[in-house]
Amino acid sequence: MFPTKLSSKGQLTIPARYRQRMRLTGRRRVFVEQLEDGTVLIRPARSILHLAGSLSLKKPLLPPEEERGEVHERMAKGKTEGQPQR
Repeated sequence: MFPTKLSSKGQLTIPARYRQRMRLTGRRRVFVEQLEDGTVLIRPARSILHLAGSLSLKKPLLPPEEERGEVHERMAKGKTEGQPQR
């Protein structure tokens, strides 16, 4: 545990040891949460980029214009992928 000071603006300096462990860099967002016992948790906010590559696709991506056209066609027919046929 390391002591730190709260500034007059309510800003808190997270000691370098913890910033490095949490991979926090300047201007990175964090979530702050207070538990019932008064403990305050600081967690790095994840970027949407950490999800890159986590989804597997059944078919290759189409250019946006073609994808929109395909979606419009399916909507016109009243069908969407993964939805049971009626």
